[in-house]
Amino acid sequence: MPQCAFCQPEVRTREAIATSENFYVIPTIGQISDGGHVLIISNAHLPCLGALEKSFFHELIDFKDKVQSAVRKEYGTTICFEHGIIGQSVPHAHLQILPSTCDLFQTLKMKYPFYFEMENLDDLGKVYDERRVYLFYENQQSTKYAFIMDAIPQYLRLVAAEQMGRTPRGDWRAWRSDSVCAERDDELMVETLRRLKRVLNA
Repeated sequence: MPQCAFCQPEVRTREAIATSENFYVIPTIGQISDGGHVLIISNAHLPCLGALEKSFFHELIDFKDKVQSAVRKEYGTTICFEHGIIGQSVPHAHLQILPSTCDLFQTLKMKYPFYFEMENLDDLGKVYDERRVYLFYENQQSTKYAFIMDAIPQYLRLVAAEQMGRTPRGDWRAWRSDSVCAERDDELMVETLRRLKRVLNA
């Protein structure tokens, strides 16, 4: 069985923009925006953020705020999302932060009418314990929602890419199958690493 891509030591060392005790952040492969699209990943191999130990959420919230502030400073307003245990390209807990002015809430609400507003990220632990399956979404105003339903692979990426007018970038595997697109994606990842490292390590 192949090792999880996010558990590879070189990902945490060579590709990490910044780290905390239990999390690290990297530029995502398949940049939907023109740079600034990052993943916050747990060091521990867990199925989703909802499976985190309760004591880790405070650290995650602080680390997310630090990373998100850096992304906003360099790339503008952001949204955040996580697919939970379904729809992931890599079955390992990771939160996506994406520079975007598009609010996905109405689209998500139409497709997944069962949802509730969350006070903070640590509410995901309760959602996971009770329902297992969820989609997490945070808009530009930092309002957080948990949608309770199944999802197709990469669903939130696909919705974000379509609403941002970048539909081909939604499915990162398909986009990177074109050598020109893959080269552009690599350039955006390197630029994201450079720009955010400068801000986060200042």
